[in-house]
Amino acid sequence: MAATDERPLVVVTGVTDYLGSHTCLSFLRDGSYRVRGTVRSTSNQSKLQPLRDGFGDLFSQLELAEADLKDEVSIVAACAGATYVVHTASPFNFGGDCTGPAVAGTNAIMKACTEHGVKRVVITSSCAAIQCPADADKPKQGEEFDESCWSNPDRPQGLMDYFKSKTLAEKAAWDFQKASNPSLEIATINPVFIMGPSLCAGDGTSEGWLVQVLNGSKTEIPVGGMGFVNVRDCALAHLLAVQRPEAANKRFILNFGRTLYRDVYGWLAPSNDRGAKVPTTMAAGDEPTEFDLLSNRQSREVLGLTYTPIQQTFVDMAESLLVAGKVK
Repeated sequence: MAATDERPLVVVTGVTDYLGSHTCLSFLRDGSYRVRGTVRSTSNQSKLQPLRDGFGDLFSQLELAEADLKDEVSIVAACAGATYVVHTASPFNFGGDCTGPAVAGTNAIMKACTEHGVKRVVITSSCAAIQCPADADKPKQGEEFDESCWSNPDRPQGLMDYFKSKTLAEKAAWDFQKASNPSLEIATINPVFIMGPSLCAGDGTSEGWLVQVLNGSKTEIPVGGMGFVNVRDCALAHLLAVQRPEAANKRFILNFGRTLYRDVYGWLAPSNDRGAKVPTTMAAGDEPTEFDLLSNRQSREVLGLTYTPIQQTFVDMAESLLVAGKVK
């Protein structure tokens, strides 16, 4: 009779997605856990084949379970036997309803963790849940947003649906813990815009953003910039948030730092020798002098995260998209 595998079980939701696939791979590579990944369909080979290719021999160690954010019963069933749950699955788009499925999925995860006695749940939130408060609650100019800050869906200027979805879904988790299961430990990962090579289909929002830079959809380099973080750093943060006892009941901003678009486009321009069409001319306008500051101190000091240089992040991502034939 084969020996029983006594390693704790971690359930990772959404493993065919951009971040979920990297997060799942981080746990498989670590080797300390049995890993179960949720997918909408275990028979959808167009979704599963990229995982087989990206995971290599480790794919055989992954257990798959069908679950859907809108189907609480399937979520609860998928989490049976888990010591840890890592909830990465959530809609990411700027055109449809993100809030409904995001909140429903998080509530289902919290109920599943409660039913099965899960020790800790790590939830992928976003800086979208941090950096959009009412004006009166914003940090003063020159001061940083930190994990004590919350976006406000009811602020006078409103909040776009995706930002609202991340805010309300994360709040739902903390509210559930307080009201129904105080012993369940929570850690939330709150990244800025995630970039880096894709293990999956390469057709998500992050990949689409960079494809438009590479394929000629953009004719000029825009002024300004934004915060970015490497997808592999983000995946590792989820693993560390399970492993570090001191990560319990904390939020973690993930942010390499604010990066100017002119630098991003400059790093990508050499891809034009391989058929890309990255603009090299700046758009009119002055670079902004005021912008949000986001502290990554807690991710470095509590999780021990070391950030990948952002130039490498973009160069590696462009290479993966070119090799995969995603740049037409």
